[in-house]
Amino acid sequence: MVTIKEATQNAMEFARESLGAERTRGLQLEEIESGAEDGVDAWRVTLSMQANLDPYAALSGRRDYKTFTVVKSTGEVLSMRIREVSKA
Repeated sequence: MVTIKEATQNAMEFARESLGAERTRGLQLEEIESGAEDGVDAWRVTLSMQANLDPYAALSGRRDYKTFTVVKSTGEVLSMRIREVSKA
């Protein structure tokens, strides 16, 4: 079984490979939860990264959030989804 740490590393590696260095600046772990995806046990790993909407995005502190589904038995990343964060 893949540990939480391994699932996080796999999600980060997948993000960097899929999105590239520019879109994954300031990559950091936000949340991890255990669950099932289509009947498969998986970790849901939420990562955030600096938003690059404009040159001032880093100054504003705005971040983009994505949730990655990682299969517990293999470590394979099944999906990457945009995670909307509510502003309360």
